[in-house]
Amino acid sequence: MNLSGSYLIRISGFVLFFQSGISAFAQSKEDAKYRSQSDDVRKEVWAWDKPEFKRRDIPAEYANASRVVIAHHTELTADSKSKLAYYGLGFGGRKEISIMETVREIVKVNDKSAVDDYSEMSFTQVAKSSGFYSRTRETTFVGVRVFKPNGQVKEINADDIVLTKDESKEKQAKLAIPDLQVGDFIDFFIASSQELTNDFSVKPYSILLFDDAPVLSYSFHGQLGKKFAIDYRSYNGAPDLQVSKNDDRDIVIDVEKKNMPPFETSLWIAPALQLPLIRMNISLGYRGLGSKYMGTSKPGEVNRDKETDEVMESLSNGFASKFYSNYFMKANRGQFEEVVSDAKRMAKQTGLKYSDMTDEERAAHLYYTLRFTKLLNFDINELKRSVNSGKYSFDGLAFILNCVFKVADLDPTILVTTPKTGFRMKEVMDADDFVTATYLPANKKIFSIETIFDVPFYIPESIDGNKNSSSIMLKNRTAVMGANAINKMAEIGPGYSLPGTDAASNAHIDQLVLSLTPAQDNLAVQRKSIIRGHYKSSLQRDLILYEDYYESERKAMGEEMSLVENLEDNKKSRKYVDEVKSAFEEARKKQKDAFIEEAKGWFEVDVNDLKDYKIENLGVRHSSPDFVYSSSFNMGGIVKKAGNNMIVEIGKIQGKPLTIKPEQRKRDLDIYMNFPRSIEYQIKLKIPDGYTAEGVEALNKKVANETGSFSVDANVKDQVINIWIKKNYLHANETAANWNKILEFVDAASDWTNAKILLKKM
Repeated sequence: MNLSGSYLIRISGFVLFFQSGISAFAQSKEDAKYRSQSDDVRKEVWAWDKPEFKRRDIPAEYANASRVVIAHHTELTADSKSKLAYYGLGFGGRKEISIMETVREIVKVNDKSAVDDYSEMSFTQVAKSSGFYSRTRETTFVGVRVFKPNGQVKEINADDIVLTKDESKEKQAKLAIPDLQVGDFIDFFIASSQELTNDFSVKPYSILLFDDAPVLSYSFHGQLGKKFAIDYRSYNGAPDLQVSKNDDRDIVIDVEKKNMPPFETSLWIAPALQLPLIRMNISLGYRGLGSKYMGTSKPGEVNRDKETDEVMESLSNGFASKFYSNYFMKANRGQFEEVVSDAKRMAKQTGLKYSDMTDEERAAHLYYTLRFTKLLNFDINELKRSVNSGKYSFDGLAFILNCVFKVADLDPTILVTTPKTGFRMKEVMDADDFVTATYLPANKKIFSIETIFDVPFYIPESIDGNKNSSSIMLKNRTAVMGANAINKMAEIGPGYSLPGTDAASNAHIDQLVLSLTPAQDNLAVQRKSIIRGHYKSSLQRDLILYEDYYESERKAMGEEMSLVENLEDNKKSRKYVDEVKSAFEEARKKQKDAFIEEAKGWFEVDVNDLKDYKIENLGVRHSSPDFVYSSSFNMGGIVKKAGNNMIVEIGKIQGKPLTIKPEQRKRDLDIYMNFPRSIEYQIKLKIPDGYTAEGVEALNKKVANETGSFSVDANVKDQVINIWIKKNYLHANETAANWNKILEFVDAASDWTNAKILLKKM
């Protein structure tokens, strides 16, 4: 059962997920306590006096829906109290917070797909964590009843819950719902109880007023103790919170909505920009020392639509404080100066003169130096990470790059914007809504490191083409004096309209030489892949070895000794050489599996006997940005025998292209794709001796309009069939009015999977 729809209202720390495997249910005092609490919760929830849960009629317009949500209700309660506690070093105050969230839903399952989705549910039953000054415990309860069309009611017994993980700090459980059938109504709840100590962090909470199924009745009720504070904002037509206070001065929140139509949520959607939802930041109120810089509200306060300027100021203050504390302290400034010193040394090693570089060239060289000396730096204590460094990602490193550039007198700023499918700049709620990058205003160049493979001037996919942004300039200490120095050390200014990439910039190109032997079903493939732009990083992560990357950069930076030679040259690290070599060898053995999995995933057919696999260009330098790799292998499932003849199902070479489902073909929402892109297959198919090809001319196809295109150019020359398949998505965003135009070339590509060539025996 998928628990990620509108009925799952997430609060930080509450996680539901699927697991597999079964273990015996351990009988213990804790289990008995859990069962008793679970029974109490079930009795309470089933006793709710909510007539909407008794409704059974379905409007005629939803008769063919896979499932219909009859009613959904969420109850959220939170309270806090202070206690005196002993921490080993003395007594101190302790804030204990309790949060209880109960989500209940009743659903009519109308087809087999819905039955399959609801036939099993998994959840984290108990999770505990503790520290010196904090403690957290989460407990989750589940209840399920099935109402049959004849009025019979079946409740799933708690004894049917089985543990898939049974440890003292975490218990994961699974619950099967047997005999669920089309036409049944399933009434279920998920209740999560959290106990937290000294947790003053903000709890993000979202009320999602959308689902891919119709919802006849939706309601939310929250009651938060008087010590809490809330910031909230409604998005995309969502209603306002109904806020009041009870006699105890608790904050009472209600949201109601009737007859919610189904929303398209599975294909090219930006929920933050298109779907109705309400976001809340819930925290213990605080107006004491430092609250201005922490951005906290006073207890009992409910704030609507926080201004973006306020969030920007908070982010700016954070950077300024970090800048003041780290940048000007000698030890930390020394780290940035070290990068500049290394850059000068490495420039000299490669025959370049640092002082003769333009600002743009110097910034790029500093970028590569930082990446090599800090991010690619080998640490024997993190051997596993070093071998698999490509698996790690970063936040753009805007602050770090900014500090390095300032030491190098490049006059940078920090660009601040929102993801292009994230919340609008005027609708942000906290600093986490922003994306940051380092920016050189004089050159209009962006610098960001989100993955180890990023290069200078690369605009991250998330902000590609964004038009709205701001900038933060961190000032030198000598320009700022007085008690409010930190507050003045950052200046918020105008941003930059980021250019967008085009389809050719984000390309996946496969050059394929295909051949076959009449006695075999396999198609022999010689493949060369050229990957550009936003397509690169995920493939680089999967295929590039740390050792190869390090050695390539080591040579580019003019360093003489290899990584292993450096280890051997150092007395302290010499003893680890064999371990490092072994780890590198193991990673290299696994690289073949990575190549096989990539080929299988891309072509979606059987791939075997892979060999001659190699990476021809890493694509980690802006001067040579294409990621290029090659291999040869056999491909199954495409060649079929027909007597003495052979049929090549050439349309399958493009895998399984997107097929628009019937329920997706009518669309009212605008289209938000990840990025403009192109996919190409440049194919040369050798015709075996003694055979002729028929049906080649019929392969040709072209569908093109202002949103994109699908084309196939095919011909035969010198016993070789030449086929060039190309699909273009010209824009990341399209209006709903252009949906039918997108369907034209997407459908054409889907239909072409049936294309065949007959190789006829002469």
